[in-house]
Amino acid sequence: MYPVKAAAELSGLTPETLRAWERRHAAVAPHRDAKGRRLYDAAMVERLARLHRLTDRGHPIRDLAGLENEALDRLLQEGRHAGYGGVETLPERMLDAIADYRVDVFDRDLSVAIATLPLPVLMSRLVTPLLREVGVRWADGRLAIAQERLVSSLLRARLLSILNQHPREQRPRLLFATLPGEPHELGLLGAALHAYEDGAPVLYLGTELPAVELARVANRLGAAAVAISSVDPGQAPAALAELRALDAELAPGVPVWLGGANARYLAEELGIERLRAVTDPAALTRLIRGRALADRAR
Repeated sequence: MYPVKAAAELSGLTPETLRAWERRHAAVAPHRDAKGRRLYDAAMVERLARLHRLTDRGHPIRDLAGLENEALDRLLQEGRHAGYGGVETLPERMLDAIADYRVDVFDRDLSVAIATLPLPVLMSRLVTPLLREVGVRWADGRLAIAQERLVSSLLRARLLSILNQHPREQRPRLLFATLPGEPHELGLLGAALHAYEDGAPVLYLGTELPAVELARVANRLGAAAVAISSVDPGQAPAALAELRALDAELAPGVPVWLGGANARYLAEELGIERLRAVTDPAALTRLIRGRALADRAR
């Protein structure tokens, strides 16, 4: 059972919003302790998190509050898999614009997509195919280095704006960074956005952060977990040393989740209990939800 403040934090709401949803819309019916104080079980927290994600996408709470959880899940899935006409051809059109250095066209299309597509659709049907096509065109010579860097810089700026435009109301609990020598961040940024969509309070620290500094920030904030991306095989030996330093400085019990091409190698080579390779979005979702509830239960 969780009190009002904890239930609000876990679901991404303020206590005031949670109380308003109860009072005005009967979104949940909390239990009461012997003193009459509200208590919420894990199922209620999950329901509130669903409602929060759907209201973030523009659904009015008055239309959602009376729905069963199964109906809320269907709405979430519809948002993930809806047609969104034209999105399938958008990556190719955007890269054609970059090939002609029409940066304004690329940026306009990206901005409209961010404004109109649910985040899972944006990532799975625009950003990921776009990056894949960048790789293909770079390999066969249709995309110059300067054009590839344009795509990366524009994507970075716009995707970071998603994290920054609606910061979570509670203290950041999940930190994202790369270690020194790892400048590639689009995969890391995608993972951070996935965590954000799952309702996690995210702090995105960016690239090439020394392990000791990362541990200092995590300890200061009382982070629930640290997520690190490592993709450059040439940086794997240095990453091993940095991760050992991180393990030595990081507070006990804080897990380190590794993503990127080097993740499995690093986790297996180090054999440190708190280090875990996480290369699947669904696994990241399970870890976020499990960690949030376990953390609050303590």
